[in-house]
Amino acid sequence: MTDRSVTSRTVAQHIESVTHHSVSARTIRRRLQQSGLSARHPLLGLLMTQNHRRLQRQWCDERRMWVAEWNEVVFTDESRICLQHHDGRIRVWRYRGERMMNSCVMHRHTGPAPGIMVWGGIGY
Repeated sequence: MTDRSVTSRTVAQHIESVTHHSVSARTIRRRLQQSGLSARHPLLGLLMTQNHRRLQRQWCDERRMWVAEWNEVVFTDESRICLQHHDGRIRVWRYRGERMMNSCVMHRHTGPAPGIMVWGGIGY
Protein backbone atom coordinates (compact mmCIF):
# COMPACT_ATOMS: atom_id res chain seq x y z
CA MET A 1 0.00 0.00 0.00
CA THR A 2 1.70 3.18 -1.16
CA ASP A 3 -0.81 5.80 0.00
CA ARG A 4 -2.04 4.88 3.46
CA SER A 5 -4.60 7.70 3.56
CA VAL A 6 -6.56 6.45 0.54
CA THR A 7 -10.18 5.68 1.37
CA SER A 8 -11.84 2.33 0.81
CA ARG A 9 -14.31 4.06 -1.53
CA THR A 10 -11.43 5.32 -3.70
CA VAL A 11 -9.90 1.82 -3.80
CA ALA A 12 -13.27 0.37 -4.82
CA GLN A 13 -13.61 2.95 -7.62
CA HIS A 14 -10.08 2.21 -8.83
CA ILE A 15 -10.72 -1.55 -8.88
CA GLU A 16 -13.95 -1.00 -10.81
CA SER A 17 -12.22 1.26 -13.38
CA VAL A 18 -9.44 -1.31 -13.95
CA THR A 19 -11.34 -4.59 -13.82
CA HIS A 20 -14.87 -3.40 -14.76
CA HIS A 21 -16.22 -5.37 -11.79
CA SER A 22 -18.10 -3.66 -8.98
CA VAL A 23 -16.67 -4.05 -5.46
CA SER A 24 -18.17 -2.33 -2.43
CA ALA A 25 -16.13 -0.11 -0.12
CA ARG A 26 -17.28 -2.30 2.77
CA THR A 27 -15.71 -5.36 1.10
CA ILE A 28 -12.43 -3.46 0.70
CA ARG A 29 -12.47 -2.47 4.40
CA ARG A 30 -13.28 -6.03 5.46
CA ARG A 31 -10.44 -7.50 3.36
CA LEU A 32 -7.94 -4.94 4.69
CA GLN A 33 -9.01 -5.67 8.27
CA GLN A 34 -8.67 -9.41 7.68
CA SER A 35 -5.06 -8.82 6.60
CA GLY A 36 -4.37 -6.93 9.85
CA LEU A 37 -4.80 -3.35 8.60
CA SER A 38 -7.25 -0.98 10.23
CA ALA A 39 -8.15 2.65 9.63
CA ARG A 40 -6.81 4.75 12.48
CA HIS A 41 -6.18 8.41 13.12
CA PRO A 42 -2.64 9.34 12.06
CA LEU A 43 -0.12 10.53 14.61
CA LEU A 44 0.16 14.31 14.37
CA GLY A 45 3.66 15.66 14.62
CA LEU A 46 5.87 18.55 13.73
CA LEU A 47 8.75 18.03 11.34
CA MET A 48 12.00 17.60 13.29
CA THR A 49 15.37 18.20 11.69
CA GLN A 50 18.50 16.33 12.72
CA ASN A 51 19.53 19.43 14.69
CA HIS A 52 16.21 19.37 16.60
CA ARG A 53 16.77 15.71 17.47
CA ARG A 54 20.37 16.40 18.59
CA LEU A 55 19.28 19.30 20.82
CA GLN A 56 16.44 17.24 22.31
CA ARG A 57 18.83 14.39 23.12
CA GLN A 58 21.35 16.83 24.61
CA TRP A 59 18.65 18.35 26.85
CA CYS A 60 17.66 14.90 28.14
CA ASP A 61 21.27 13.82 28.71
CA GLU A 62 21.98 16.94 30.79
CA ARG A 63 19.04 16.15 33.10
CA ARG A 64 19.39 12.38 33.30
CA MET A 65 20.57 12.35 36.94
CA TRP A 66 18.03 14.87 38.28
CA VAL A 67 15.99 13.81 41.31
CA ALA A 68 15.12 16.74 43.58
CA GLU A 69 15.49 19.27 40.74
CA TRP A 70 12.24 18.07 39.14
CA ASN A 71 10.34 19.59 42.12
CA GLU A 72 11.17 23.03 40.72
CA VAL A 73 10.14 22.34 37.13
CA VAL A 74 6.82 23.22 35.53
CA PHE A 75 5.91 21.66 32.18
CA THR A 76 3.66 23.75 29.99
CA ASP A 77 2.05 23.13 26.66
CA GLU A 78 -0.29 24.91 24.36
CA SER A 79 -2.76 23.55 21.88
CA ARG A 80 -4.23 25.37 18.95
CA ILE A 81 -7.71 24.73 17.62
CA CYS A 82 -7.72 25.79 14.00
CA LEU A 83 -10.94 27.29 12.69
CA GLN A 84 -10.02 27.26 9.00
CA HIS A 85 -8.53 23.89 8.02
CA HIS A 86 -9.99 20.37 7.84
CA ASP A 87 -11.58 18.77 10.88
CA GLY A 88 -9.00 15.98 11.22
CA ARG A 89 -11.16 13.10 10.01
CA ILE A 90 -8.31 11.74 7.91
CA ARG A 91 -7.40 8.13 8.67
CA VAL A 92 -4.48 5.98 7.59
CA TRP A 93 -4.37 2.22 7.05
CA ARG A 94 -1.75 0.65 9.31
CA TYR A 95 -0.84 -2.48 11.19
CA ARG A 96 -0.47 -2.50 14.98
CA GLY A 97 2.87 -1.04 15.99
CA GLU A 98 3.23 1.15 12.90
CA ARG A 99 2.04 4.36 14.57
CA MET A 100 5.43 6.09 14.40
CA MET A 101 6.20 5.18 10.77
CA ASN A 102 6.67 8.21 8.52
CA SER A 103 3.94 7.00 6.18
CA CYS A 104 1.49 6.98 9.12
CA VAL A 105 2.35 10.46 10.47
CA MET A 106 0.48 13.51 9.23
CA HIS A 107 2.74 16.54 9.54
CA ARG A 108 0.81 19.60 10.51
CA HIS A 109 1.01 23.15 9.31
CA THR A 110 1.97 25.71 11.95
CA GLY A 111 1.49 28.92 9.97
CA PRO A 112 -0.93 31.73 10.77
CA ALA A 113 -4.65 30.91 10.52
CA PRO A 114 -7.69 31.87 12.61
CA GLY A 115 -7.96 29.74 15.71
CA ILE A 116 -8.12 29.45 19.48
CA MET A 117 -5.11 28.85 21.74
CA VAL A 118 -5.42 26.77 24.93
CA TRP A 119 -2.55 26.77 27.45
CA GLY A 120 -1.88 24.64 30.51
CA GLY A 121 0.90 23.62 32.87
CA ILE A 122 1.74 20.92 35.41
CA GLY A 123 4.35 20.76 38.18
CA TYR A 124 5.33 18.67 41.17
